[in-house]
Amino acid sequence: MLDLLIRGGTVVDGQGSMRGSIAVAGSRIVARYADGAELPAAKEVIDAGDLLVLPGIIDPHVHFYGEGIGEYSRLAVMGGVTTFIGMIRGAPDEPLSEVVARHESEAASVSLADFSFHVVLYDREDSIGQIAGIAAQGLRSFKMFMAYKRRGMMVSERFLIEAMDEIVRNGGIALIHAEDGEVIDRLERGALAEGRRAPKDYEPTRPDETEAAAIEIVALCSQATSCPAYIVHLSSAAGLAAIERARRRGIPLWIESCPQYILMDNATLCSHGASAKIAPPLRAPADRRALATALVSGVINTMGSDHASHRPPDVDESQDDIFAAPFGMPGAPTLWPAMFTWAVDNDIPLPILARAMSEMPARLFGLAHRKGTLLPGADADIILIDPGARQVVDAEKIWPEVSPSPLVGQSLGGWPEVTIGRGEVIWRDGAPAAAGGRGELIRQGEAGRGDSVRQGST
Repeated sequence: MLDLLIRGGTVVDGQGSMRGSIAVAGSRIVARYADGAELPAAKEVIDAGDLLVLPGIIDPHVHFYGEGIGEYSRLAVMGGVTTFIGMIRGAPDEPLSEVVARHESEAASVSLADFSFHVVLYDREDSIGQIAGIAAQGLRSFKMFMAYKRRGMMVSERFLIEAMDEIVRNGGIALIHAEDGEVIDRLERGALAEGRRAPKDYEPTRPDETEAAAIEIVALCSQATSCPAYIVHLSSAAGLAAIERARRRGIPLWIESCPQYILMDNATLCSHGASAKIAPPLRAPADRRALATALVSGVINTMGSDHASHRPPDVDESQDDIFAAPFGMPGAPTLWPAMFTWAVDNDIPLPILARAMSEMPARLFGLAHRKGTLLPGADADIILIDPGARQVVDAEKIWPEVSPSPLVGQSLGGWPEVTIGRGEVIWRDGAPAAAGGRGELIRQGEAGRGDSVRQGST
């Protein structure tokens, strides 16, 4: 007898959609049945009826310093995320093994969702020597920043290429925050000296040319080392063009963007102020259109939330100085609903989103042995949604203790009626249905491999 049968919904994955049912035994999917097939008995049956049945969302870009892993995971599961990959870093001199152990211990004790990690590298002599040990633990994705000079996070080109050389030797992938930090630092200092501190003064200090220039450097390093590189939170048409030039030379670059860069533009920053300050910044409407087209065509490979929340006092006290405001906005629960609503409103086929938000993150980060699909053998990570239902984003219900997203007040669809993680119902009827601490570390196989799903073309 099956443990769970999801009966009679519209099953949507990265390859298409069909009417059918999904059978679960233990934590795994064991069969898919076409509509009309004779179905086996199960201990629990969920009648999907008019619901859509999709693979759980994988959020490949998460920061949880605003609320901690436990509360972050509650928000994530609310929006259909069943696996997240957190960006983790400690003090510059903290051994990477200790950073990993600390975050793994916290996540294992409080998380509702399954998890993995990207390990942030600082530009230190001993960082590169620690990569092999972390990769041996099953974490093969490493993050580097080309910006944030005054925050002590910016890496040199020398470090970037040496780290990429070691990452590829260990079957990994390099994640790059691609902005030219030296130029940005100069432009920001100039704005501060001249008293230009309003929200409208922020984007000019991080122009799209700084993103494109940094991507060109990443491409050269990737070409020299053969290390696959993943550009996080792509924001601009100029950056997109730089990636396409590199791909025409056969360089293995992958692209992530975020809902905010497709749904919002610089007018949002000017109207919302510090709560819409992110890096790279929100761009022009033309950039939104270029990124949307690239996502639909498969040129953009994944969508991440870049969730980074802050307490309201941290944001409110910096409203008169945009450069004093913290970076980041919350996005955990709205990652899937925002993109689902965009897709429905623009007649975008849902398999495109399933591929970018489940299948491709699993493939690129070595999780495809368990995640990202509804095929038999995969973990039973499944979300069920009513395609016609919408819900207004309510800050008091979703983000009562953090500065809210600019999406507050908007009506979004795609909210899961049921979220299932490894065969267990973990969210139902608007509330958690399981206790924190059930999440499991998913160790990464060889990363940077999206071979069976096209990388995109120009």
